[in-house]
Amino acid sequence: MLAGALLLALAAPPAGAQQPDSVPKDTTTLTPVVVTGVRLPTTGETARGLTGRSAVLDATDLDARGVSTLADALEMLPGVTTADELGAAAQLDVTLRGFQVSPTIGLPQGITVYVDGVRVNEPDANEVNFDLLPLEDVERVEVSYGPSVLLGRNSLGAAVNLVTRRGRAPANREIELSGGSYGRYEVKANAGDRLGRWDYYVGVRYEHEDGWRQATTSRIATLFGKVGLLAGGWDVTLSYSGASNRIHQAGSLPDDVVDTRPDSNFTGGDYFAPVAHQLTLNAQHAVGSAQLSANLFGRRLDTDQFNVNAAPPDSRQRNHERIGGGAAQLSGTKPVLRRPLRWFAGLDGQYSQTVVGLYAVPTGGGDSLTDSVRANELDLGAFAGVSWAVTPALEATVVGRYDYVRLPYEDLLDPSQSGLNAFRRLSPRVALSWTPAVGHEVYGSLSGGFRTPALVEIACSDPTAACPLPFALGPDPALRAVIATTYEVGWRHGSGGRGRLGLGADAYLTNVRDDIFFVAPTATTGYFQNIGATRRSGFEASARWTGPSKLEWYANYGYTAATFQTSAVLATGRAPGNETVASGDRIPMIPAHRANAGVSVPLAGDRWRVRLDARYVGPQYLRGDEGNVERRLSDYAVLDASLDAGVGRYRVRIAVPNVLDHRYVTFGTFAENPTVAGDPVQRFLTPGVPRHVLVSLSADL
Repeated sequence: MLAGALLLALAAPPAGAQQPDSVPKDTTTLTPVVVTGVRLPTTGETARGLTGRSAVLDATDLDARGVSTLADALEMLPGVTTADELGAAAQLDVTLRGFQVSPTIGLPQGITVYVDGVRVNEPDANEVNFDLLPLEDVERVEVSYGPSVLLGRNSLGAAVNLVTRRGRAPANREIELSGGSYGRYEVKANAGDRLGRWDYYVGVRYEHEDGWRQATTSRIATLFGKVGLLAGGWDVTLSYSGASNRIHQAGSLPDDVVDTRPDSNFTGGDYFAPVAHQLTLNAQHAVGSAQLSANLFGRRLDTDQFNVNAAPPDSRQRNHERIGGGAAQLSGTKPVLRRPLRWFAGLDGQYSQTVVGLYAVPTGGGDSLTDSVRANELDLGAFAGVSWAVTPALEATVVGRYDYVRLPYEDLLDPSQSGLNAFRRLSPRVALSWTPAVGHEVYGSLSGGFRTPALVEIACSDPTAACPLPFALGPDPALRAVIATTYEVGWRHGSGGRGRLGLGADAYLTNVRDDIFFVAPTATTGYFQNIGATRRSGFEASARWTGPSKLEWYANYGYTAATFQTSAVLATGRAPGNETVASGDRIPMIPAHRANAGVSVPLAGDRWRVRLDARYVGPQYLRGDEGNVERRLSDYAVLDASLDAGVGRYRVRIAVPNVLDHRYVTFGTFAENPTVAGDPVQRFLTPGVPRHVLVSLSADL
């Protein structure tokens, strides 16, 4: 399949008037679009969200930094921190405004991710597998901060929507070959064109890497294709996204090993092997003076997760997910008291069947099934809102969304242990936007969001029957949904002309009720449970400037205070296995300070470009130290450098991440070390990647 797509891209005849490393402009006049939100992708314009902080990273931004995963892309934004818990570059954890999105099962996921309006958080634990996302084929990444009323559950900290590319005129065909340190090589190719009413785009990627740590070979193979039609007032696209990956993980290391042999692998043999397919149909059409947008989708994911344990037996988890659903939105504008009122309303829903199997794998033996559960989940939502210009400079927005989630739980080994969970929630949003002068906007909002407990959390939530570690699954009492209320005020400024300057500042406060954490009554058992309250508050500032000579620079700063607001007894890897947290204690793995800055300097008439990107991450408590009594992870700063050179239709890029070869740690927790007498509990840390080199050659065909 991948070879065929690559052949198609390369066999197409060359075309003139190429536009390398940019998003080609549409040459066909489309039906006017009323932009009211980001529930479904729009054509011709970028949706900004509903009066609040938002960000858009376009293909040029992503290409300039050479990012290959969504985690790398989001790290460009203020207040975003990544951590490498699994010891795999394609599977980083992301923290934004004190909420996480991660491929790690068992972490509370407070950010939703969409691809062309389709939710890709997995139904078993709400995690996101970044290695499956077609980032190479993305036109832009839209980020809406705070609870997203339009997008529904789990959008506590933010919602992220990836809008994929489509074919445009003139035709574009590109191939890129790259290689570098640690046995890394990659082949990427894409082709797109518009032929009358029809357009097409196809992209293919294959990446192989031996890894800088021992036994961390990875293989990522993805295919993306889209066919579009513009006819009779319809704008329709049908896209396919597929991936077949195998990623070996190194995990964390005892702190003394990190100091002496950071390239070690404590339990070599861990891997994650997913096979994914997704088909998405998006359509838009004018209905009178309104705009109708709709989508239908189907997803299939099969995963094999293998973990080598320090003491036998090893463990394996096999997941099988089948998901289908759709959404429809109608929007328009009408005058009210001679001022425009934008309105929208819509429905969405999805049905998923998830089968989870846990296996014990004894040394030299076959798999032994220990737990097997199935969940047939139904998610339904309805939303509506209006945005009205009260005065020429003042706009008011009111939005509401109602969600119903039905999550039956079926034990396939013991049907008598099955159960049912149901959640209902109405989430509001009210906001004001004031434009006191041209190029300036001041805004404020109050919004609500909620997170339903994940299948893994529901299956281990009974205080009278705590789960042995590692987790067992059972028919436990239902947890309450996590409720978040966010207050936000901000200001943004943008100027045109020869020197384009963009400025922004934002302050927020998010109160969370019934947050879910792992509670440990003993050192060897535990269960997930709601606790009283937590809080995330902070401040973000950003600046970006593009000069008349195409000199560019940016700077971002984020301050985040993520704290417990109630006392609780939580699980920890430290003796005796539990700890008491008090109001005001910091939530681990969320640094208070995070800053990044960069500059891009053109040389020789912009045929050469030198780029420097620096980031600073402040100290943070280790996971398992919710009581804030242990030494924190040290702060760190990393500098990346790159050089781009363009000659005709060819482009060469040399990137040197961590150019100063700084040693740092991105993740930490506590665990027993069975390789030392007495199995003492030690700090386990994940080291950052040392200096390495990546060289790529791309050509427009």
